[in-house]
Amino acid sequence: MDIKKFIRQRKALGYSQIALSQGICTQSTLSKFENNGKVPSLSILDQLCRRLGLTIDDLNRDDETTVCYLRATLNGIEENLMAEHFPQALKQLDQLDATTLTASQDRMQYYYLRGMLATLTNQPGSAALFNFTKILEELDERHQTIYSQLAYLGSGVLYARQGSMDQADFFFAKVINYLQANANGKWAHTSKERYLRIISMMYYAAEYHALNHRLAISDRVLTETINICATNHVTYFMPRIKLLLANNAIAAGMSTDAVDQLLDEAMVFARFNRNSVVQVQVAAVRNNYHKEIKHRS
Repeated sequence: MDIKKFIRQRKALGYSQIALSQGICTQSTLSKFENNGKVPSLSILDQLCRRLGLTIDDLNRDDETTVCYLRATLNGIEENLMAEHFPQALKQLDQLDATTLTASQDRMQYYYLRGMLATLTNQPGSAALFNFTKILEELDERHQTIYSQLAYLGSGVLYARQGSMDQADFFFAKVINYLQANANGKWAHTSKERYLRIISMMYYAAEYHALNHRLAISDRVLTETINICATNHVTYFMPRIKLLLANNAIAAGMSTDAVDQLLDEAMVFARFNRNSVVQVQVAAVRNNYHKEIKHRS
């Protein structure tokens, strides 16, 4: 971000820091931005820029290479999240300087990744909810972007894993309504980033249905998800999809052959995608399942 351009414009128009910040923010907030590079909220920065006859994009235009690099980094982190490569994703995210993210979509993606990784790596729930709240109450107050849906999703997953199903129901209802309202058969033909996020939403919706013993619905959603994965040649969702199908098959009392086939497929996809999380889970499920079968016989 070209903060010097901002300062030059302020001085050219004769604004002191106190005068420019009046009615928008504190002088201290403006000073930290100009002197230390601490970027204020997008709402504040937008108002300051408009008072100077600038846009936020004006400050970013001279740094397009950096912006492209940051977006590529965020997308790489999100792919590692989807592939359950959590250590790599966390390491990459910790190396990212959030103050360099000025575009609203970049900041929303950053907070979504922070929140979802906190949820899936069993960090304190308050840490996850803080990040989701940043999206829902600050960056996307009107809930017009997919990031609000992703924040709902993350909140629902968090509460479901805590066993707080009333709260989980509230958030998953929003996600499921969104998926149903937009189920126009074109998920597989949208942008890469969008269909990958839709796949995530569908998978966790299927997991939620399974937790609520709606196994047929869960299996139907998983089948639709597999079709999208196949159409777009995406394999790194397949390990956990097959594992969830196997768990559903066990819960539904399907044959041992059917369960073992799904577990075999989950393991093959997990090895292919280097998904150590699912490999461990498959081994544990198979072991417990066959112990239970042996005990019953």
